[in-house]
Amino acid sequence: MGAPADKSKRLLRQIFIIVDVLIVLYIVLDVIAQSLPPHYSPISQAESLLAVGPYGYVMTVNFLIRGVFSLLFVYAMVQVLSVFGENWRNYKFGLYTIGIWGAGALLLAGFPATGRTLVTHAIIAYIVLFAAPLGEFSISLKLGRVKALAGVRKTALVIALFGVLFMVFFLWLLPFLHGLKSGYDGLFERLLLGSVIAWMGVVSTYALRHVANLTQ
Repeated sequence: MGAPADKSKRLLRQIFIIVDVLIVLYIVLDVIAQSLPPHYSPISQAESLLAVGPYGYVMTVNFLIRGVFSLLFVYAMVQVLSVFGENWRNYKFGLYTIGIWGAGALLLAGFPATGRTLVTHAIIAYIVLFAAPLGEFSISLKLGRVKALAGVRKTALVIALFGVLFMVFFLWLLPFLHGLKSGYDGLFERLLLGSVIAWMGVVSTYALRHVANLTQ
């Protein structure tokens, strides 16, 4: 294996550490952003509204953070699969859709949910919220093929399945349940967002803990 393999392992560990740290930072900033605007309700109001108004810069930064850790996660997963002898293209649907989620987060930072950019923001948000759960579910189904990641497959699959269910409910059913949507739109959106980010955090942390075995 030698020095190149050791260097690859160190780099992967560093990337997964950064992903985990940025996920924690994202959660902290999200809580801060929700506490700043007066009368904001995370239960009934969408997360995107946090990027509008005098404190909007906090959520704008958070969108950027979400984009960065998501794209880093995709890069790290490609490297993990390659190091362990798996063809990452067998996972390309999942990796591409998570990449779309990450790139979408960066775009959301530049298109706030207000004024002339509202429609663009809504389209991007719909695409990323639709894509990411399906991508994570697709990857979870195949994690058993990778010895170093097989141990996290069941947990990842359960989280991803909930993510798909939340996605179907939030994007396709909730719009027709007007009373429920008006009072709990923010809650169901956060369940969907939380499932996507939790999946990445769980897989990243597991990979970080087992990266020393990736080239054995």
